[in-house]
Amino acid sequence: MMKKNNLKAGLLAIVASTVLLTAGVSAANDYHGSRDGKQGHHQMKGGCGSHHDLRKMFHGLDLSDEQKTEMKALFSAHRDEMKQNRPSKEARAAQKQQMLGFITSPNFNEAEVKQALVAKQEARQQKAVGIIKLQNQAYQLLTPEQQEKFKQRFAKHHKR
Repeated sequence: MMKKNNLKAGLLAIVASTVLLTAGVSAANDYHGSRDGKQGHHQMKGGCGSHHDLRKMFHGLDLSDEQKTEMKALFSAHRDEMKQNRPSKEARAAQKQQMLGFITSPNFNEAEVKQALVAKQEARQQKAVGIIKLQNQAYQLLTPEQQEKFKQRFAKHHKR
């Protein structure tokens, strides 16, 4: 009888965890997907990250070879800076462990959670400031005619 209860409890735990995992994966897919049904992307993953989007912003502006060279150098320097400022693998693992600790703790400490989230938000804000600064530096490399065309394209793109 006891083995049967243990088996039932084990199966129930597996089913419950599968349901929770499926719901989490589904929610993550919904979050990363865009509203128009196209698949979204995460900036930190390769390929379609923010640098691709930045280059795309300046595509079609008929850049001179000198401007292209300066833009490449600017983007490369920014990418190198981002790599240097990226938290270490150990720091990222510690942050994940901290979040797991918040979730699994028998005594929820709201103040600690808020403090951790504020630190995370500050890091995101610094990254966003760096990207906007990079965009400004790239914009300053454009001629007045290219700047006007950029503004028009930017307004058109953000009107969608």
